[in-house]
Amino acid sequence: MRIGLPRALLYFYFRPSLEYLDQENIAEILISSATNKRKLEQGLALCDEEVCLPVKVLMGHVHSLLEEVDALFVPRVISLEKKRYICPKFLGLPDMVRAGLGRKTPLIAPEINAGWSKSRQLREVAKSLRLLGVQPLKLWDALNRAEEVQKQHRRQLAVALDLPPAGKRVAVLGHAYNIFDEYLNFSILKKLSLLGMEPVTVGNFSRDQINQGACGLSKDLFWSYGRELVGAAFYCLNSRAVDGVILVASFGCGPDSLITEIIGRRFSDSPIPLMSIILDEHSSGIGLATRVEAFVDMLNWRDMA
Repeated sequence: MRIGLPRALLYFYFRPSLEYLDQENIAEILISSATNKRKLEQGLALCDEEVCLPVKVLMGHVHSLLEEVDALFVPRVISLEKKRYICPKFLGLPDMVRAGLGRKTPLIAPEINAGWSKSRQLREVAKSLRLLGVQPLKLWDALNRAEEVQKQHRRQLAVALDLPPAGKRVAVLGHAYNIFDEYLNFSILKKLSLLGMEPVTVGNFSRDQINQGACGLSKDLFWSYGRELVGAAFYCLNSRAVDGVILVASFGCGPDSLITEIIGRRFSDSPIPLMSIILDEHSSGIGLATRVEAFVDMLNWRDMA
């Protein structure tokens, strides 16, 4: 059985573990190719205007896989850590995919909830993945090993902030699916590197650093990824770990609008420059490049002042 895995949304967070599972041959996994104009246009055609850009992109990736796979992997994610949750769009994602496709394509849609006990999580895995014909305990062992691969990858990324910067360090903060999808953000990380900057992302901040930054909130956020963004931004502000911060958000995302406002207010009288970039299907690569170049020029001029 060929399982289709859209290269969108949480794929960019869990890429190391997903690639590990692919190598373990638990199933024949087909990952969609990178986002392009055709996928975006197809996603736009399948979604209402009110849907946020990342979901539109996901729908385009799903559509591109339909003729090549026997089933699609679209999990219903509730929580990835206890007492915290992620954006509601992940909770209803399987239903959105079914409604958008209008066809009987099998979905493998396990519920993922860190608040459940291990035994309940195992039962959910066994129920949802029975199509694969893999013994539940074998699958559970593979998932645990993949989790360790993911943790090791995060530890390796966090080392970057402890090393001397190769140039001025710029934190590019946003959800992984906005930061690492080069078609959507017009390769902003590469652009910064070509301009002599050293870009870092949320993944380069350790859990302790994020928690230290998030302590500056008057009330703790219950969105896992939103809290990571705020924690990383506040840590940059308190430790002066970077020379500038670029916030990347997607149009139509409610949590992003709140997170951007929280960070923007804290940086309003900060010596660290902050720039916000909002991505949507009408974004211009030339316009974004011009803004990034101007931001870098400002960072360089500050040393000359």
